[in-house]
Amino acid sequence: MENVDILAKEEETPPWTERNIAVIDDFSKQIKLLTPDFVYLLLFYSHRQQFSTYEAVFTDGSKTVNHVGSAVVFNHLTIAEKLHDYCSVFTAEIYAILKALHTIELQDIKRWIIYTDSKSSVEALLYSSRDSHPFVILCIKLIYILKTNGHDTNFCWIPGHVGIKGNEQVDRAAKTSVIKENFSVPLNDVNQTIKSFIHKKWQGQWDSQVHNKLHCIQPTIKGFKQTNFHRNIAVKLTRLRIGHTYFTHNHLLKGEPPPKCASCDTILSIKHIFSECPNYSNFRIKYFNNPSPDLTDLLGDAPSFKLFYFLTDIGLFHLV
Repeated sequence: MENVDILAKEEETPPWTERNIAVIDDFSKQIKLLTPDFVYLLLFYSHRQQFSTYEAVFTDGSKTVNHVGSAVVFNHLTIAEKLHDYCSVFTAEIYAILKALHTIELQDIKRWIIYTDSKSSVEALLYSSRDSHPFVILCIKLIYILKTNGHDTNFCWIPGHVGIKGNEQVDRAAKTSVIKENFSVPLNDVNQTIKSFIHKKWQGQWDSQVHNKLHCIQPTIKGFKQTNFHRNIAVKLTRLRIGHTYFTHNHLLKGEPPPKCASCDTILSIKHIFSECPNYSNFRIKYFNNPSPDLTDLLGDAPSFKLFYFLTDIGLFHLV
């Protein structure tokens, strides 16, 4: 972690300020997985013929492990900036749009279409609020200024990586930007970076506890997905996961020694019941197709309801 300048919160535009965001929606009706690239190219060619009197500008943001960049591509101008590593990909994308708007403000040409492959950026502009990203609010303010100055500025989402020339150019520019600006980072991005840093440290500590009985069931710290089990079953599942059930830990309430398996003379545990005890091998094959299943598979992120049929069959369900 390092010291970083925090981007100040931006005040929302006054409620009486008109902020109609002009969006041209010519491409979102296509299902990308089912639409060949050449179809998108034909659609874009037709679209540009329809809007031939509008200048095109392409924007993009990129984030990898070691690089965050924003870029804007005009007809005869490319602007690319490397942002702070803490910035999110959304920050990079919306900053590119802000940079495009600033550049448009300096031009004599009045009719523009800003193309982006970031649906989240377009939606953020359409549905802005006082809690919006500071760059979103700055974009809204600048769009209003441009409109009062006679600019006709439109936004258009286009699919990425389908061969649209301007989009391919701006994508490369964002990924290879090298100019380092004195860039203030939005507070949400800093918070997310801190959270990721803490989670990485926490995961590292948890990874070192390979002999912890809970580690084999939950190898990551992200937590389990929610199940649709009835509450009574969900409670029993939690007890099985942490290994604390009536039949394995009732002795603690009575001040007695830990119970042992009558057949194996080993301390009774969830792992022994579900994976080891030969008395239950046939039942495990019946329900899990495995005489010695792994606890991660049985009790992990996608537990099977067959767990409870197994416990019922061996007479332990009511003791969980």
